[in-house]
Amino acid sequence: MKILVTGATGHVGRAVVGRLASLGHDVVAMVRDRQTAAARLPSEIALRVADYENASALKRVFAGIDEVVLISSDGDASTVMHHHANAIEAAAAAGARHIIFTSIVDVDDQSPFYFAPVYRDAERRLAACGVPSTILRCSLYCEFILDHWLVRSQSSGELVLPTGNGRVAPISRDDVAAAIAAVAANLEKSPKIHTVTGDLALDFGEIAASYGEAVARQVGYRPCSIDEYQALASAQLDDPWPRAFSTLCASIAEGRYSRVSDDFAVLTGRGPENFRDFLRRATSATEA
Repeated sequence: MKILVTGATGHVGRAVVGRLASLGHDVVAMVRDRQTAAARLPSEIALRVADYENASALKRVFAGIDEVVLISSDGDASTVMHHHANAIEAAAAAGARHIIFTSIVDVDDQSPFYFAPVYRDAERRLAACGVPSTILRCSLYCEFILDHWLVRSQSSGELVLPTGNGRVAPISRDDVAAAIAAVAANLEKSPKIHTVTGDLALDFGEIAASYGEAVARQVGYRPCSIDEYQALASAQLDDPWPRAFSTLCASIAEGRYSRVSDDFAVLTGRGPENFRDFLRRATSATEA
């Protein structure tokens, strides 16, 4: 079975390619730039060049592929929705037998999150495209929390977010890649939806305290209003990210990220990395 991984030079895609290749699978990496791919992927990995914008190129790239691992795109909502639609349509037209898609836990039509309609649309397209699919609804990445929120709190000692008493069960990108690879390597391809989360739902006071322990500094959590956060984010980030991040926080405050699932352990045969352990590993690597 020939497996193609999109977004193969990104962290998750690269890890999926490596895991599948190490298991002896016939893996193809879809990349936008051969030079970047040469620097990030093993030389023995077959490359096909295309991007999500070019529907005809996607159809050529997907030709002869049995299984497509569709790593979600990035950018503003309309662009991401268009990218996913192009890829799903191209995979179906090329005769793919199975699609694996990285979605999010927050796809409810009542969600305030900026990207919820994007992933909801992709899931609906997958259901209608005629190709069996496995959807991994992933919780918030540990790396996202660290890079976008915790690192910024270190100088002030205060994590300021409009997440209220909401909880999240963060999952690392490496663990997401492990779950994807486990699905791709499984011969049983009936349509399924898996919820991939960390092992514990933490509030942001606990998250801030864990980060403080990891960096040996006092870090506390202060809930704020959406307006205050959006003003802070707008001074640091370009559109659409202030809106995307503030609506994500609103969704967290509504409890939409608090679920803890054992699907990761079912898929991989082990537990996910604990968030505190992730922080120790990630911050020690940064210091080194």
